[in-house]
Amino acid sequence: MSLFLVEGLGVEPIYIGLYTISAALSGMIMSQKLGGLSDRGIDSKTLFLCAVFGIVLAALSFSLLTEFWQALVVGIVFMGLGSSSIPLILAMIRRFAEGSGQNSTKINSQMRSSVSLIWIVGPALAFASVDNLGFSVNFYVAALIALFVIAYTWKILPNASVATTEQTKIGEHHKASVRLPKAVWFLGGVVFFANVANSTYITAMPLYVTQEMGFPVSFPGLLLGMTAAFEIPIMLLAANWSQKVGKVKLLLFSFGCAVIFYILLQMITSMAAFVVIQLFNGLFFGIFVGLGVTVLQDEAPDFIGKATAFYTNAMAVGTMAGTSVMGLLSQYFGYKSALLLCLGSMLIAFVLLLSFELRTSRNSKQALA
Repeated sequence: MSLFLVEGLGVEPIYIGLYTISAALSGMIMSQKLGGLSDRGIDSKTLFLCAVFGIVLAALSFSLLTEFWQALVVGIVFMGLGSSSIPLILAMIRRFAEGSGQNSTKINSQMRSSVSLIWIVGPALAFASVDNLGFSVNFYVAALIALFVIAYTWKILPNASVATTEQTKIGEHHKASVRLPKAVWFLGGVVFFANVANSTYITAMPLYVTQEMGFPVSFPGLLLGMTAAFEIPIMLLAANWSQKVGKVKLLLFSFGCAVIFYILLQMITSMAAFVVIQLFNGLFFGIFVGLGVTVLQDEAPDFIGKATAFYTNAMAVGTMAGTSVMGLLSQYFGYKSALLLCLGSMLIAFVLLLSFELRTSRNSKQALA
């Protein structure tokens, strides 16, 4: 989208932030509304189909529009609806796991790794189609893929309505009335700054390597695909690693890898070097995504739903903040300066998480004493 807005519509980089904030806010509101309908017994499969159809409408609209205000309207209305598909499918997976007696954590990890697997193909396909066939054909391909998802979902997936009893309603009301522990809010800040760094990189990198470094338009897709290829096995192994060293310590290691990655981004100039350092980015994001939500949930075991929603919102707000500040920095100082934001934000996240780990260890020792 950043490449489409700048090169396809000819807008200034600062408008990237406006689009991203607007679409993200719309997505948060619509996700909450559709999630509430799902909790009240509306079939999750039907809601998911509606959300994916929003992607179809968005892709077809993007292929035709010529002005930024049109892209903004499409992003708010159709992409806001389309972004609700992810939390809806997560809810469907969780209910399937609970209904079938399977380990929901393991199933969620497998699902998240499959998303990373798609990132190997998706960005490469998108940037290659833009480079060779143009933006319109790229959006047609996206619409066709979304239509395939609709057909596959309609034919294969079972209905997923929720039978809500009066006792469940009372329990949910009680849970909703209790505030999350302070530790969850503190960790939410860690998640926020970590995602500011990641979202800024994803948005600024394609423009930096194509416009400032002069690399081919297809190269950003290759880099994103390489990162996904690295992070998939790391994501699947992170659960076993965390049992040996601890979840927070492993997260600290991943944040250290991210700091190294963002430092190297300021120094390297060759395509080969960009490819090699994706290993650090894969280590960071694979562990961060694999363990981040679990760490928050561990601090609120009686309020898993609220903690998970808080994690998702922290990620979304981090994306809005990162892309909006990136647009502002890029407008006046260039895309490479925007990548410095990644480094600064990641350093803040590392320090916050380190202070949390030290405080938790100190409290544990005092409790044992």
